[in-house]
Amino acid sequence: MNKKQITSALLCLGLLLLAGCSDQSSNKADASSSSKAKSERLAKESSKKKASESEQQKRDSQSQADSASIEQNEIDADNAFAELEAATQESSSATEDHTTSNSEQQHQAGSQPSNGELPPFDGTLTDFLNKYGMTPAAYKVQHFGMTPMEALQSTPDILETSGEIQTEGGY
Repeated sequence: MNKKQITSALLCLGLLLLAGCSDQSSNKADASSSSKAKSERLAKESSKKKASESEQQKRDSQSQADSASIEQNEIDADNAFAELEAATQESSSATEDHTTSNSEQQHQAGSQPSNGELPPFDGTLTDFLNKYGMTPAAYKVQHFGMTPMEALQSTPDILETSGEIQTEGGY
C-alpha cells in the first residue's frame, strides 16, 4: 500500500468517527429534548391536578359553610319560637300586679270599653301585644272575667298565637 491509500483510509476512518460522534451527540440532544418535553407535560398535568383539587376543596369548604349556616338558622328559629311561646305563657298567666299596670296603660290609651270589646288597636296581634303586653284572649280573661275557653272561642284565630290556637282545639 502506498502512502496515498493509507492517508485516504485514515481520512475516511476519521470522517466515519466524526460522523459517529455527531450521531451520538444528535441522539443525546433528541433524548434531552424528549425528556424535557415529557417533564413539561408532567408538570402541566400536575398543575392541572392541583388546581382541580384546590377547586374541589373550595367547593367542599363552601358546602360546609352553607350547611353550618342552615343549621344555625334552624337553631335561631327554634330559639325565637321558644321565646315567643314563653312570652305567650307569661302573658297568659299574668298576676294581679300586671292587671294593675295594664289598667294604668288603658287609662293612658283611652277609655276602657265596657261591653267586652277590645280596646283600640290597629287590628294586628303584634300591635295589640305591643300596646297592652298580652294577647287579646288573655286580655279578655283578665279584664272581662271570661274563662280561658270563652276568651279563646270569642277571639278570631288571626288575633291568637299558635299556642292559643292549639289550646283552643283541645277544648
